[in-house]
Amino acid sequence: MKAIENIVIIGAGNVGSHLAVALHNKGFTISQVVGRREASVIALAEKVNAPFTLSFEEVEKGRDLYIVALPDQAMDMILPQLPLSDELLVHTSGSVPMSLLSPYSDNVGVFYPLQTFTGQREMELNDVPFLIEANRIDNENRLLDLGRMLSEKVLVVNSTQRQALHIAAVFACNFSNHMYDIAGKILEEYQLDFELLSPLITETAAKAVALGPEKSQTGPARRNDMKIIEEHLGLLQDNMAARDLYKKITESIIDQTKQADDKL
Repeated sequence: MKAIENIVIIGAGNVGSHLAVALHNKGFTISQVVGRREASVIALAEKVNAPFTLSFEEVEKGRDLYIVALPDQAMDMILPQLPLSDELLVHTSGSVPMSLLSPYSDNVGVFYPLQTFTGQREMELNDVPFLIEANRIDNENRLLDLGRMLSEKVLVVNSTQRQALHIAAVFACNFSNHMYDIAGKILEEYQLDFELLSPLITETAAKAVALGPEKSQTGPARRNDMKIIEEHLGLLQDNMAARDLYKKITESIIDQTKQADDKL
């Protein structure tokens, strides 16, 4: 089994950039950076000392690995442009099945980092879970070896499991961040700093991981404290979107709490 040494990065957005830099720092050769946005592609190519192209049809053939780090909705348009046949081709998506790649190479897989990436933030990948899938055991082993160079948490999951993880991640990350945004706007309305919530956010996340989210749930909905809940709804009467969201989430917590209590 030939180890992966040289890698083509297809996509210079947040995920592609973080992976390219991390792999470059671990001693892998980034053979080429490919993408549509010239400024992003050039910036990444300079960081990892690689040539680049803005044409997907000019992807170099014969490299050990091709990482497609593109938006899900762009894959159907871009994959047919790649001049590949039997090279190891993987994507980094949480929700796209591995089978999407099958028409474009005989060797395909998934190399999905379960993390949120933002261009302005540097990030260590050592504790980021990497979820691996491949169409053959030798490809799976090559991707496992690669993942272990970046992280201590590397495991094999199938496409259905990965999609479930992606849905869970949307709730845990994207929806939670939206709640932070709402909280920040409420505080701003009353001339209060979002930084006041920082210790609470940190402890809530740490406690959920340590104890489990069900055991960590607190607040007026958990206590079924209707007096406080009604007061909060009254305070939100001029913000109907936040008020409706507050009501729906409160009802969900009350319902889940009742179900948990009924099991006792």
